[in-house]
Amino acid sequence: MHCALKLNMKNRFRAMSLVQKFSVSVVFLIFIIMVIFNALIVTHQRKALKAEMDSNSLVLAKKLANDVVEPLMVMDPLRLDELVRTTGQTPACVYAAVIDGERRTVAHTNRKLLGEFIQSGNDRQVTLAVQRGEERIVDLPGAEDIREIIIPVKAGYDVIGTVIVGFSREAIRTTIESNLSGLKKYILLVSLGIMIAGIWGAYSLARFLATPMRKLKQQMELVQAGNLDVEIPSENILDCAAVLNCRTRECPAYGRKRCWTIPGTMCFGTVQGEMSEKICDCRKCIVYLGSCGDEVGELVEGFNEMIKKLKSSIRELEESNKEKTRLEKLSALGEMSMTVAHEIKNPLNAIRGSVSYLKQNFEGEVLREFLSVIDDETKRLNEIVTSILRYARPIPLNLQVADINRLVSETVDLVRQEATERNVEVALALDERIPAFRFDPQQLKQALLNVLVNALESTDAGDTVRVATETFDSRVRLVVKDTGAGISEEALSQIFKPFFTTKTRGSGLGLACVERIVKDHKGDIAVVSAPGKGTEVAITLPLGDRQGSDHGKQ
Repeated sequence: MHCALKLNMKNRFRAMSLVQKFSVSVVFLIFIIMVIFNALIVTHQRKALKAEMDSNSLVLAKKLANDVVEPLMVMDPLRLDELVRTTGQTPACVYAAVIDGERRTVAHTNRKLLGEFIQSGNDRQVTLAVQRGEERIVDLPGAEDIREIIIPVKAGYDVIGTVIVGFSREAIRTTIESNLSGLKKYILLVSLGIMIAGIWGAYSLARFLATPMRKLKQQMELVQAGNLDVEIPSENILDCAAVLNCRTRECPAYGRKRCWTIPGTMCFGTVQGEMSEKICDCRKCIVYLGSCGDEVGELVEGFNEMIKKLKSSIRELEESNKEKTRLEKLSALGEMSMTVAHEIKNPLNAIRGSVSYLKQNFEGEVLREFLSVIDDETKRLNEIVTSILRYARPIPLNLQVADINRLVSETVDLVRQEATERNVEVALALDERIPAFRFDPQQLKQALLNVLVNALESTDAGDTVRVATETFDSRVRLVVKDTGAGISEEALSQIFKPFFTTKTRGSGLGLACVERIVKDHKGDIAVVSAPGKGTEVAITLPLGDRQGSDHGKQ
């Protein structure tokens, strides 16, 4: 039964909310402390009162011994009786007596005992007190519970008698408890006030501490329901540059919040997480501790960071699945395209050979005109088949350290003559700060050439094609922007799909090849366009290994 009750109480406590648990625990702790504190105060005060009453009793007995010296020497019974009765009226005093040098009672609060020899509970103690001339305190055995104080009466150096005063220890205890009753009531009132204040304070503090936990619970319920667009906002995030008075502007975290989540953050000259003599531990950093505040704040920040990483992982997984599906489709398409292309190439070669033979052996203007059409279309079909083979069977990257600006200039020179003939201006804006880095010059030149050809074909006389390079955050950005006709929203979502084209003549593989080359370089390509507002193609590539620089240096 006891175990079942104990288990039930434990389950009830576990079922409480965090606020209730904290409040109950704090109130229980305050109650225990107040009980112990009150017990200590009452015990200390009881001991102090007892010591004071014992001291007063001893002083009273000594005063009686001093007062009876003269009456005892002249044997004044009336004076001795008056002094004894005055002493006997003291609270807790049971009796008082004066013994002369012959150990006979000459004064006593109980007059029936006058003239009798020592009427003390301990004759030996009285004898010792007389012989040695020193005071004695004797606790008498028995039901009376009396404490006797024996004081020798001295005249000079001679002991002429003895004073015996008996006090009821029960009466002393009653007096002490009576004096303590007021103190106990006062302590009880103070304790109740402290308990009420403690309950209010514990509940308020618990609500304050549980607020972020409640928000965390709500956000976790949303995550459990499949919503990852959650975040617990915090208004106390510090800027490490301001807190640490840092002026390292090249640091990735400079001017940004949550520096502990930014890779490459530099702390006092050491890159975050870098193994060195001074390892940067964000959990001990004043910026991290000041931003989080406490363990609950760290838990909230950990939750926010977990959600961000989870979203990033899911996004990467989705992109990976899309890429996998795309590659599977391309693989199937490639195999089919290669088979078809090989089968088409042979008839095309035969047709071209036949056209060449007919041109050499037969004459006639009409015949030559039609043979030229057949020859041109055969060449176009051959180029389309070659594009299909190139797309279906991509060449592996041949990475080498090269200058991207030089490659851009050379590629622009290839189309400059055509641009001049079309009366289209080609403007260059190259960032000279870009260092040489590793990429495949031939494939990247082919990709840029495809983009430039598309730009020229979409522009009219008087339009402009701008080609620019720039560097940021260890990446290179290559932008081709024209002022041509632009692309519709429907077509813009499909431009990277194989065989999609808005032209009357073309394979629809140009931008698909560009995207594949950029992806092989672990880069990104983005197209922004609108009808009548031109088109902007931005290719972003990672710098990766750079010539003349330390790998990983920030």
